Amino acid sequence: MAFNTKRIVRAVQRRLGITPPKQPLSPMSYGTLARFLYFKRLYDKIAGLEGHVVECGVGKGRSLLLLSTLVSEEGKRRHIWGFDSFEGFPEPSEQDDSPRQPQKGDWSNTSIARVMTYLKNSDVDPRFVDSQITLIKGFFNETLMQYRDEPIAFLHLDCDLYDSYKDSLTLLYDKVVPGGVICFDEYMKTGQLVAFPGAARAIDEFFGARRGAIERDAASGQYFYIKPAP
Repeated sequence: MAFNTKRIVRAVQRRLGITPPKQPLSPMSYGTLARFLYFKRLYDKIAGLEGHVVECGVGKGRSLLLLSTLVSEEGKRRHIWGFDSFEGFPEPSEQDDSPRQPQKGDWSNTSIARVMTYLKNSDVDPRFVDSQITLIKGFFNETLMQYRDEPIAFLHLDCDLYDSYKDSLTLLYDKVVPGGVICFDEYMKTGQLVAFPGAARAIDEFFGARRGAIERDAASGQYFYIKPAP
């Protein structure tokens, strides 16, 4: 019979009234810090602009947490809108064919309740979460039209798929204010481009001749677009 050493040690500690030492906190990853600094560089560009923050593709809420920190610290009462199916990918199109082979329902292990709990457990002020964050469940072609007709200063697109990017840009681009930032989670980065080629196709098709104005953040390798004045 095999002995479970850890279980025996815990049982002895309980019998003796010994409180085991707490496990050390996991260090924050370099990737998370680098992503926050990337968002901060882009967020600084909208400092003088009015408008809200919109994220298409919330997932488990990691980017939403970083954006919440920036909005809260700025103190301008911007509202954050997060759109996600919260039931995974829609049906991929032929434009999304790749070695990754994305499938309908991928990334379904999330929910509005889970994201809200994640934010509050990460010490985001519950009053901020309740008053300045709105999460909308559903596929983009059905839900983005629910976005009220208010200006957008910062639009974060983490959509993965061709149709999702096209729907997001088609329905929200006109609401982005001149000088506003649109950042793309999947574009010309090698790994993401191989996994989600439909994203780059959708972006290039939407911007057409304007795609030459898409900029690359040198430190992170991510791409973004500053909406020009009309």
